[in-house]
Amino acid sequence: MNRTQHAAATTAALSVTAERPSFRKSSNGPIFLHEALRTMRETGAIAPSSRHLADGLAAPLPAAGERHGPVRVLEVGAGTGTVTRALAGRLGAGDRLEAVEINPRFVRILDGALRSDPVLSAAAKCIRIVPESITELPLEERNYDVIVSCLPFTNFEPDLVRSLLERYLTALVPGGHLTYFGYLGTLASRNLIGSRAEAARHRAVAGVLAEFSARYGDGGGRRVVWRNLPPARVSHLRAPERCSPLADTNTDTPDTGR
Repeated sequence: MNRTQHAAATTAALSVTAERPSFRKSSNGPIFLHEALRTMRETGAIAPSSRHLADGLAAPLPAAGERHGPVRVLEVGAGTGTVTRALAGRLGAGDRLEAVEINPRFVRILDGALRSDPVLSAAAKCIRIVPESITELPLEERNYDVIVSCLPFTNFEPDLVRSLLERYLTALVPGGHLTYFGYLGTLASRNLIGSRAEAARHRAVAGVLAEFSARYGDGGGRRVVWRNLPPARVSHLRAPERCSPLADTNTDTPDTGR
């Protein structure tokens, strides 16, 4: 694959978010269904994300009254705003949330929700929708207190997953928080119905995720959200207090539960 083809494949992969929209507003249902059917292989979803999963991803961001000073938050793959809404409910005056979403239809829904959704509209002055691919978006080093990634890592190539995790950790302030999730049972399903190459790619991605979890996990930083269809595992990493997060990474046994 040449550079042009690789760039096109990367952009196509990142145009899909793992976060699924809430169907509380019926007008979003047909749009989501159309987008899911159009990109079924990339999304790999069978149901919208629950509010329980959204709350789990937003958990590292304390409510405004439980912390000192403003924070800056980055959400990658905002979809139609399920996780964005959970984050918005924790924002206070002076906080900033940048919600990155490349899908134009989802961007339009997010823009409308900033005016019509009670939780999002209340925090609208603190939220900026960024209609770009995260691979094309410049990220300042040590700039964010919390990053929430809703991208479907297990659908990507392992090199892309490693690159994204490295960028996230570099963009976090020392001790900053990164959360992401993956559905349970995806490796087993690919072993059963996928090709050998697809199963090998998935195992390689699991190895990258296990490596970063071993190095940057904080002990109790993983939990399963059972009240989601399918159940999902939320993972929590922290940026080092000092030194670059890109140095001396250690390879660990792949996490076969993802």
